[in-house]
Amino acid sequence: MTGRLARDDEVKAWQNDGWVLLDGLVGTDEIDTAAADLTGMFPSPTAFHADPAGETERWLGRPPPPRDSFVWPPDGPGFRPEQHRWRADFPFPGSGALNRLCVHPGIIDFAERALMTEDLRLYQAGVSAKYTGGANYEQPMHTDRNHSWLPARPESPFWHLQVFLYLSDVHAGNAPTHLVPLESSAGHATTVWGIMPGQDPDIYAAERPTPGVRGSLLAYRSDVFHRGVDLTEPGGSRFLLGVSFKIAGQDWIGFDSPQSRSTSPHWVSFVEGSSPRQLALFGFPPPGHPIWNAAFLDETAERYRKLDLTPWRAALGQ
Repeated sequence: MTGRLARDDEVKAWQNDGWVLLDGLVGTDEIDTAAADLTGMFPSPTAFHADPAGETERWLGRPPPPRDSFVWPPDGPGFRPEQHRWRADFPFPGSGALNRLCVHPGIIDFAERALMTEDLRLYQAGVSAKYTGGANYEQPMHTDRNHSWLPARPESPFWHLQVFLYLSDVHAGNAPTHLVPLESSAGHATTVWGIMPGQDPDIYAAERPTPGVRGSLLAYRSDVFHRGVDLTEPGGSRFLLGVSFKIAGQDWIGFDSPQSRSTSPHWVSFVEGSSPRQLALFGFPPPGHPIWNAAFLDETAERYRKLDLTPWRAALGQ
């Protein structure tokens, strides 16, 4: 592991203030190694800007026009489907280095300390790319209501954690996420779909951008108002890894269902290189769980031939 662990004041900032930017949490060498896997999912900035329409068709075909019941005007904030055109879900193809960032020790350490438990589940993991001119990325001010059936409950043990790991340097010209301090959004209901600038210019005036070097981690809570903004740098791009954590047993919170991709060779490779603690984040039964017996371990060994099952067998007394 390179990089660092979160300071206590950074953990407290997330718990008390709703969000925090942890500069350089993951080392740039690890980021650069993992970012090489992005070439299997997204066009390079150079290639995209040389021929945006051609690269989009080469990678995605010709996406049909959205069939949303409401079509946002071309200008101003909106939640446009094309804002999320360039994204990919865990497990990712490539060397596996990008998959390992999802369970990076520095990130897991922060999640455990912020949520005040080791009994966590990783419920979302995906990478995204944005390119200047690729879409209108300007969004209304909002909270992430699409992570739960219920309104935000921003207190232990019911809160959950969302993070963006910067895979490229993020600065004013390539769309740093804008967030609002909790004291500036006090009294605003988090159950609303969003807030447009004309409805509440004061909350927009209170927003703060979050630039940072690649390897920085932006962590926020579900009750924090925030929004995406447009890229303004000519030829610009931005790449992020988004990961979310919840306390085990909170079935009303969710986003991804990676079990549907459990036959992927990228998942198998990830499992075979992971520890029991890392696998438990995905709901993989830990050593000592009642599901395990000798015969079932043998079957699991057939599915994951390179997984070291020694800790599971030891818990059975084998």
